[in-house]
Amino acid sequence: MEREVSAMLGVVLERRPATSRWVDWVWAVPEVVAAAPATDGWHEVARDGETVRYLSAPHALTLHHKMVEAYDSNIETGVPCVWALLEETDSGAEPPWRVFGLTADPHEAEGFLERPDSLVERVTMPAATVAWMARFLAAIPEAPAFRKRRRTKAVEERQIFGKAPIFNPDGRSEEDGS
Repeated sequence: MEREVSAMLGVVLERRPATSRWVDWVWAVPEVVAAAPATDGWHEVARDGETVRYLSAPHALTLHHKMVEAYDSNIETGVPCVWALLEETDSGAEPPWRVFGLTADPHEAEGFLERPDSLVERVTMPAATVAWMARFLAAIPEAPAFRKRRRTKAVEERQIFGKAPIFNPDGRSEEDGS
């Protein structure tokens, strides 16, 4: 069993005109692609009027053996997802985003939402990636069931050298006057 495995995916980023007067463009990640060809940064793959699609690949989706519960809950939803984590760049390049990472852990994605310069998009996981993730989860041994620890009984002190024990199971000692 491997402790950590990675699959390489491509991220598709779409730019379309905004209907708002405060922003010019709406950026979204409509999909991630398994077995995408390697690109050097963003590469334009489609154009339809003012809507443009870019591809950036490869990016690693890494699964760790300690996050099994999060991955299980992701698969059990019925529609397993990948979260694409992008952050805004100040380079003036088109598109102004860089892929920070990919995750199958919803808790990690939620933590990334707190950053003001980030774009977190939930997209459907490709079928090949779902199968790969399921094989990884099946190879991990079942975690032992939680067993509540029981307290051990207190050991009674013996009277040694004529001294009264500090702890008396019958209550207070006669020296205390009780």
